[in-house]
Order: sequence, then C-alpha cells, then structure tokens
Amino acid sequence: MASDNDPNNNNSNSNKNEIELEKMNNNNNNNNNDINNNNNNTPIPVNNQNQNKKRLSFSSLDKNLPKTAAHNAHTFQVFDQKDVREGAYPKLSIDLFGTSKEIPQFYHEIKQQIGEKRSNRPDSPTHFLSTLQSSTTTIQRYQFNSFKDYAPLRDLNSANASSTTLPAMKFFTPPTIPTAGNGSSPSSSTSQASAGATLVDASKPSQQPLSTDINVPAEKEKDKPLLSNKDKEKAKQKASEYDVDEHELTLQQVSDKFTTHIDVDDPSRSKGLTQSLAVELLSRHGRNVLKPPKETPWYVQLFLCFTNFFMLLLQAAGALCFIAYGLDTTQRVNLYLGCVLFAIVIFTCLLTFFQERQSSNIMKSFKNLLPASTRAIRDGNETKIPVEEIVIGDIVVISPGDKVPADIRIITCNGMKVDNSSLTGESEPQSCTVTCTDDNPLESHNLAFCGTLVMDGSARGVVIRTAGNTLIGKIADLASNTANTETTLQIETKRFVHFIAALGISMGILFFCIGFAVGIKPIPNLINVLGLIVANVPEGLPSTITACLTVTARRLSKRNVYSKKLESIETLGSITLIASDKTGTLTQNRMTVSHMWYDNTIVKAINDGGTIGRAMFDQNSPTCSSLLKIGACCNRSDFDKLLEGNMERPVDQRLILGDASESALVRLCEKIEEIHITRSNNPKVFEIPFNSTNKWQLSIHKLANDNSSDRVLLMKGAPEIIFEKCSNLMINGKLVAIDEKIRSDFVLAYEALGSMGERCLGFAQIMLDKENTIPNDLYDAQTLNFPMTGLTFVGICSLLDPPRENVPHAVHQCKTAGIKVIMVTGDHPITAKAIAKKVGIISSPTAEDIAAERGIPVSQVDDSEVKSVVLHGHQIRELTDADWDRVLSKSEIVFARTSPQQKSQIVENAQRRKEVVAVTGDGVNDSPALKKADIGVAMGIVGSDVAKETADIILLDDNFASIVAGIEEGRIIFDNLKKSIAYTLTHAVPEIAPFLLNIVSGIPLAITSFLILCIDLGTELAPAISLAYETGECDIMTRKPRVLGKDHLVTKNLLSYSYLQAGPIEAIISFLNFFLVMGSYGFTPASLVGTTNTYFQDGAPNFEIDGQSYDADYQINALQEAQTAYFMTLVMCQFFNLITNKTRVVPLWRHGMRNWFVNIGLVIEAGICVFIIYTPFVHTIIKSASVSGIFWAFPLPMVFLLFGWNELRKRIAFDFKSEVSESLGF
Repeated sequence: MASDNDPNNNNSNSNKNEIELEKMNNNNNNNNNDINNNNNNTPIPVNNQNQNKKRLSFSSLDKNLPKTAAHNAHTFQVFDQKDVREGAYPKLSIDLFGTSKEIPQFYHEIKQQIGEKRSNRPDSPTHFLSTLQSSTTTIQRYQFNSFKDYAPLRDLNSANASSTTLPAMKFFTPPTIPTAGNGSSPSSSTSQASAGATLVDASKPSQQPLSTDINVPAEKEKDKPLLSNKDKEKAKQKASEYDVDEHELTLQQVSDKFTTHIDVDDPSRSKGLTQSLAVELLSRHGRNVLKPPKETPWYVQLFLCFTNFFMLLLQAAGALCFIAYGLDTTQRVNLYLGCVLFAIVIFTCLLTFFQERQSSNIMKSFKNLLPASTRAIRDGNETKIPVEEIVIGDIVVISPGDKVPADIRIITCNGMKVDNSSLTGESEPQSCTVTCTDDNPLESHNLAFCGTLVMDGSARGVVIRTAGNTLIGKIADLASNTANTETTLQIETKRFVHFIAALGISMGILFFCIGFAVGIKPIPNLINVLGLIVANVPEGLPSTITACLTVTARRLSKRNVYSKKLESIETLGSITLIASDKTGTLTQNRMTVSHMWYDNTIVKAINDGGTIGRAMFDQNSPTCSSLLKIGACCNRSDFDKLLEGNMERPVDQRLILGDASESALVRLCEKIEEIHITRSNNPKVFEIPFNSTNKWQLSIHKLANDNSSDRVLLMKGAPEIIFEKCSNLMINGKLVAIDEKIRSDFVLAYEALGSMGERCLGFAQIMLDKENTIPNDLYDAQTLNFPMTGLTFVGICSLLDPPRENVPHAVHQCKTAGIKVIMVTGDHPITAKAIAKKVGIISSPTAEDIAAERGIPVSQVDDSEVKSVVLHGHQIRELTDADWDRVLSKSEIVFARTSPQQKSQIVENAQRRKEVVAVTGDGVNDSPALKKADIGVAMGIVGSDVAKETADIILLDDNFASIVAGIEEGRIIFDNLKKSIAYTLTHAVPEIAPFLLNIVSGIPLAITSFLILCIDLGTELAPAISLAYETGECDIMTRKPRVLGKDHLVTKNLLSYSYLQAGPIEAIISFLNFFLVMGSYGFTPASLVGTTNTYFQDGAPNFEIDGQSYDADYQINALQEAQTAYFMTLVMCQFFNLITNKTRVVPLWRHGMRNWFVNIGLVIEAGICVFIIYTPFVHTIIKSASVSGIFWAFPLPMVFLLFGWNELRKRIAFDFKSEVSESLGF
C-alpha cells in the first residue's frame, strides 16, 4: 500500500483507507440523516454508553448486526487486554458509520480475513486497524471514541489541540526505546505525541526496537524469519510455561471439552461428572498428587563425599604411609601418620554428608499446600472426597478458609477472593469472577489456582488441571529440576586444592627422581616424598573452613540471618546483584493509608516512620471527620477479638480479619477514635459488599445519637465511579455544587495520587430523609430502592504497602558497596516503580520520563542517557541476548508482572553476564528463582515453607536490611579465610625445606612428618579458626564486589606472601635454631652434610668429629631435640604471624587487638606447643624431646623482624594506593 504522505500516490479513493482520529463532542446530537449525508469533516458525536461494552466475540457478531437502515451506526470494540491493564491504551472503541449493507459486509470481511482461530483474533488495535484499512467496503467513517482524554492523542499536535478534528493518520503504535547501538529511528509522521507516541505509516513495516516502557508492549513483526537454534530453545521454554485457554471458553465449550455437566443457564444446578466417568478418568490420568523428584540414595551421597579431590589427596597420602610402613615395619610413625590422615578423611566426609542430608525436601513443602479433602459435585450430589481423587472435569465447591484443590475455571462466584500472593506476587487478595478478564490466564479472574487460600466468599469451578499440570505443579517441577550449582567458596576451594595437589605431587615426583639420582635408598626416598606431600597439603584446611563458616553462621543468626548451607555465607559477600521481591521484603506487607484528599487539599496520612502525620492531618476538620466515619462504618473488616491479647497490642501489630485495604482504614480510624465506638454510634442497617463489577461498597446507617428515622447512606469505591454519582463536594463541612473547576481539581488530585503508585478509594455520603427512608429498613439490593445519584463526595484515601523504614539506607549501602539492587515483582509496574523510587532502587528518570519532560518520542531518547528501566514481564519473552545485555547493563532496573519462569530467566541472564546473583522471595512463585540463584534468600516470617526450604539463606526478620548485614559478614568471612589461609600456608615453606635439604644435601630432617601434623592439626587449628571472629576492616563495605575468575581466595599476592616472603623468613629462623641445637651437641652444619643415610638412626655407627665420637643414642637425642627446637621456632614464628595477619592491608595499630578469640587462640597455640615439648609420653609417640630454655630466647629478636616486615608491608599498601603497593597486600 502506498503511503498517503507519498506525493506519487494519486489514488482518488485513498480517503476510504484513512482512519480519522477525532475528538468527541458531547454537545452535538446524533442524527441518522446527518450521518448518512456526512461528506465533510464535521465530527460525528458518539454515544458514551458504548464505552463500557464488552468486546464482541465472533460467535455473537451476527446477532448484534444492525438490521435496518435506521440502525446504521454500530460500535465495534476491540482491545488488547494486556495493553489496557498496563495503561498503554484506553479501551479502543470504534464507531462504524455506513449503510445497513456496508456494516454486515465489513463484518463478513473481518471474519474471512482474520478468521475465528484464537491466535488470529483482532485482539489489538494495530491488528484490527490494519484489517480495517485493507477493507474493500465503503464504510463512511471510522471514529475512535475512547481516546478523547488520552493525553498522547489529545496533545498530538499543539497546532490542532484546540480543533475539533485531529489530523487523519494511519494507526497508532506505542513508543519504543532504541536498541543499544541502533542509531536509526523508525519512520514516523511529522506529528508526534508529546508523551512519546509515534504515528507510523501502515504501508511500511515497523522496525521499532524493543520498548522497556512500563506502559508499552512491544510490537510483533508480521513476517517472522525461520527460527534460529536459539529461537527454538526459547520456543521450548515458552511451551513449558503455564498455557491454558479454558478461561476464554464459554461454559458450554468447557462442558463439552471435559465431558462434564454444566447447566449453562443456571450453573449452580450443574451435575458435574458421573461417578463412573470420574473413576475412569482417575485410572487414566492418575491421582492429583505432585510427583516427587528423583533423589540420590544416601549411600551414593556418602560415597561422593569421599571422591572429593581434597579427600582423594589425603587418602593417597595415607595409603603411601601404609605402604611405607609395610616396607619398613620398624618405622611405626608411618603407621600412626596413615591412621591420622584417614581419620581426618572419615571425619570430614561424615561432617559434609550430614550437612548435605539436612538439605530440604522441596516437594514435601509443595504437598503441604494441598488440602486433605474437598467437596465435589458428582451425579448432581455434593460429596466430600480426598483431594487426591479429584479429576479433570470435576465441579468443586470452595468456601472461605479452603485451599483450592486444583486449577479450576470458575462457573459460579459469590464474592470470592483468593490470596494469590504466593503464586503471582499480588499483594492483595484477588476478586474472582465468572467471566474472562484477561488474555493471560495468570491474571484472568475466572481461574483459581491449586494451593491458593480462599479469603472470602464462595464459588464453584470446573477442574481444568491436576497434579503436575497445575500452575503449582509447574513451579514445583521447575524448582526441583533446577540443577544445584557450586558455591563460589566451593569453586575457590577446589581451585586452591588443585594448586596444592599439583604442587605437592610435582615436587614429590621431582625430588623422588633427584633422591634416586643421588643414591638415596628407596624406602627413605619414599618417606621423603611422603613428607613433601604431607607438608604441602594443609590437612587442617577443611576443618578450618567449616569451623570459620560455623562461627560466622552463629554471628549471622544474631543479625537475623540464618544460613542453611555454610558455604553460602561466603557467597553472600561475593554477590554483585540482588534481585529483590517487593512485598514483605522492601515493604512492610501491610496496606496503609498514605495520603488523603479532602477540602481540595492532599495531606499525608502517615509519616515516614509509619505513624499518623499529625502536623498535617487535621482531625478537627468536619470533612476529615466525615471521611474517617465512612472509612470506619462502610467497612467489613475488624480486629480479631477472639485472639488472646490481640487488643492489647499496638494498633499496627493487631491482627485484622478482612480485606487488606479495609484493614488499612480500620487501623487509621482506630488511631483517631476506637472503631467500635464509631460503629456503635452509627449502627449498620443495610449493606451491599464490594464486588469487581460495581467497584463500590454501600452501607446505610442510623445517625449517631439520633432516635429519628433519618438514615445516612455511605459509599466507598473506585474514585471515578463514586465521583460520577455525586452532585456535591464537601468543603470544610459545607456542600458545594460540582462544577468544571471542581471536576478538574478532582482529576488532578486523583492523577497525582495514582502517579505515586498508590491505590485510591473515593468516599461519598447522602442523608436519607423521611421521604427516602424505607420503613423497617427494608432496603433491596436488587431494586436499589435508595438514592444512587446526587451524593456528596467527601474525599479520597490513597493506600500503599509502605517501604520498610531502614530499606532506603540498606539500598544505599548496597550501591556504595558496588552491588546493584533490582526489583523483581509480580505487582503492577506503576506500583513497582513508585516503591522503587521510594527505597532508592530508582533515582534517575526512565526513557519515558525523559521523553515526557522534553516533549519528544521515546525513540528519540539517547539510550546512553537512560540509567533506569522498568520492564513488564510479557516483554521478557521477546528479549534477545543483546536486549538482555542492554537492560541488565542499566544501573537501576525494575521487572514487574513477572512469572516464576521469567524470574528464573532474569537470574539466568544475569549469571550469563558473570553476575553473582542473590534472589529474595517469600512465595511459592519465587522458589524456582531462589533455587536458580547463586544465593536464594527467603523470608522467615511470611515466607512459605517452599520458599524457605528452597533458599540458602533465611531472613528471620523479613528485613531487606538484614541482607546487607549478611553481605558484610560474607565479605568479612572471605577476608578472614584469606587471612587464615595466608597464615596456614606460611608454614608450608618451613615444613617443605627440611625435606628438600635432606634430599639435595643429605642433612638429617629438621622436622618429622608427625611434628608437621602436630602443627597442621594441633597448634595452628585454633588460631586459624579464631581469625573467623575478626571484625571487618574499615574498607569492607566500600570496596567493589570481587570479580569472579579474577579475585580469587588464593591470589598471586597471597602466594607471594606465604611462599616468597614470610615463609622463607620463618624457614631461615627455624633452621638457625636447628643448627644451634645441633651445634650444642657438637655437630656443625658442615659435618651434617651427607649423613642422613648412615647416621642419626638406630644402629648407626659412631659419629667421629673433632676427636669426639658420638654413638647412635647420642646422635638420636641430638637430632630429636634439634627437630623439636625447629618445631618450637616455627610455632613461635607463626605466633607472631597470626598477630600480624589479623589484617590484610590495614596496619595493626589501626585495627587493634580487640578480638579476644585470637588472643585465646594464641594461648592455645603456645599451650599445645609446650605440651608437646615437655610431656614425656608424647616424646615416645612422636619421637620428640625437651628443649633447653636458652633455645627459646634465641629466635625472639629475629621473630620481631618478621613482625616488623609485615607491618611495614601493610603500611605501604594502605597509605600508597598504587598498583605496586597494593601488590604487597593479599
């Protein structure tokens, strides 16, 4: 089709294909003759009553067609329900004007071109209008009669803003945000909407990039290319999502589909399935139970613990010890050493096994959501049956307090409300209806889902899904089948173990070959190799890590953070992105009256701390008093007076039975005047409860302290509906007739409150004098024998779930620490965006905000300017990897209206970008994402059992700020583990050096393998664990998160410190003391070279030196005391190494010695050392000896040199923030 703007287009009939967007003129009268003869641009008036009609389905088109020429104007309403729900379009109602032949012909074309298939219905304005353009009928005029108050069209062209007819355009498509890197913008007309709308030529394919507007869905291309492999994978993912169409079927179609009896005329008389058919269906489809996932047998889990690489390394070392003992049974030390190593393996594996066995059985929690029994209609009789025997097609009866036994399509409804918060994230109970309210099954009110709780009312429904095919079954399968991923600590530990193993094995093989070359006998050579491996492997590392994590877990519990998996604690400190739920985590999970509009003024009803804003809340205002009275009396909620001690609690902590919004009004009114007094003074005589059709609640009351027959009618509900029923506005207690100014003031106030994401309720009243008072108060809800118009509008209350008081500060702390906080919620985008602004998740304008401020289309906003995005869940399906990268690169992100699968998809794409993701949640719908995330964080108070058992971390106070405490502790434990490993690895060089010297020069071993174990599992265990109690250094929460794959637990700097700096210094000091002791026995260092195979063992020949002859016993005593001195000196060096390792970079004098556990660890280290040196029976076991006191004094001056070097190193790294200086830290 040629564009109308194309100068080459000379089609004289092009006007037929134009769609005129016209303003409505309510003052004109519609005349049939005028319509038929209308050949000019005079706007045609439209009947406003058509605006609230439902969309015509194809099954009802023909009977709604005009039959005579007198009915030549017909309204066809078409809209995309998702778009209406999101606010992208108002309901699109189009009046068709033509002859009685033309309109039926147009309908016939629609049915031919589009067809009756569900996927091809004209279910969006763009789709419908494109069909309208291609029509060959001679419809005289098409008029959009619902856009008259839609700002983007009202302000479409400032030059025409005051005219009665807007320019003719093709069709309206929503604005979009350009894709990153796409500098071209789509072709558009010269007229542009100030709010970012773009009018696009229908003849040109839309090339607009993806929109991230909360109000704008992405347009789908008409001609899609063949699916790529990646697209096929996405298609599979979509297919796995919950997909039903029963909510769009008629009752007769539902009855036919499930072969169940539904009385279409009176569904309450439906007979349901026959008992025989139910039995057959149960046999065919199975029971209504969730299939448990495959579990790994306990013995397999236990075996896998022993196959851990670190454990295999220790087992190999133990096996070598047994082999060495088998070759030379006189060396019993090898037997003892092998037993100790295997004992370490068994203890560690059993500890790991029992920790893993404590992991939750997720499916048990899902089963707990199902009721034990339910009521069903079979053969026309209501009967109680086990929920496991429910089958598809059963008609079930549900009442308040029941759990829905399966996914059902509602066929009768009596004011039923269900709590879907655990499935969809909606913060308020959802009203149910019989009719379809949304294309999306998750948001259509005529479906109720398995496991949800009925809060109010009753209903009957046809079972459409059971067992694993229910929504909760899909979520259960998704959560249970999500693979467990290794924590960052497990990855880092494995990397470290691989390094140590490679180092130990390489050194063992190398020096075994060297020993063989220099002529060392096989058995002593094997013992040397064994010693090298033992010296390289930090046997106490598993115990140290487990103990450190346990200590931190206890400390976290004091800060209301419970860790189910110890390894998850360190991962908390590694996270770079928090995907937080909104309700109950960022907010208080308690609806609260936030603002009030009365006397033409908006005032705050609560202060930031949640208390009544008394400075602005004028309780003495007559209008305010009337508003509060309506809120208290036209209200069905009340405090639970049967709950013991409930009324003695503070108002905000009392349990209220009833709707969340009404509960908020009850709390507000109670703070002003006890609500039971207000109600007793104004007793209720009649009531019509709120329902989703009327959108209002009405009650009639006796007047306070008045014995007359006068009554007062009170009403509350949707403000725009209540306002239309009013003719007066109360200002300062007086009635003022509503005029255009008052109407404008109302609209401005309503829009101002709505723009803050708050739910608004309007309040009105009217006095019923004797003429309007029904005798004996026999009011009738059917005939409405009381006034429904002419009321007095009193005001508006806006409600919200307020943010937790300390959340904004916690979000700020996260940002300071380099952690991105995004919101992922099932709530409405406007509400999500408003809360995100309040808590600081969003602080910058979105592309839509920038466009509105500048008066340009969103497509013209430079993507580099946009730091904040709000994305609707339905757009996630269309995102490519490039789109995900663009969205997740923004610093401030909100995802709204997300499904469980989409939450998992968000996590998956963030992890693809190398983010370490923490997800918070409390509902069943959060469990897949909790499982998928690196860290799943569940709410301990309001969280479902499923969420708590799926998560790794549980917040005991449901407070987002506690996550920040967890992050801080996670960073501290990572720091402390580095300190502990640096401390532990430092002794590796002093332990390895004696074996290397023995192999190369033949000098006797300066330390035995058993003494090495005494260090690794004795003197150093308590000090290494005590470092877990070390407080964070001053920069702990100002550093950026560590980069995975780069900032490792064991870094080059740490290895440099342990192996090239502190380790060699300790080895030199220890060797000096070793040689000093040997010298005191008459053995010089030079005389010891080459003696290891001949001397210093049982049966050795006399050692001749300087005319002295020393027998074997003398040689052994000298060597044992020297080896013990070496051990003692190494422990002494490590004593001071522990003190200086309390900090990685910050100088000790800044940090202090306030950690008493380190002080106690030092005492324990010294105590074990003295015990080993001076206990006779220990000498016998490990072949050690007492050390003379003088040899304690010699190492002290040199040990202080080690201490001084460490503090100088840290001082340089701390004071000079250069790359060179930072390399001195670890």
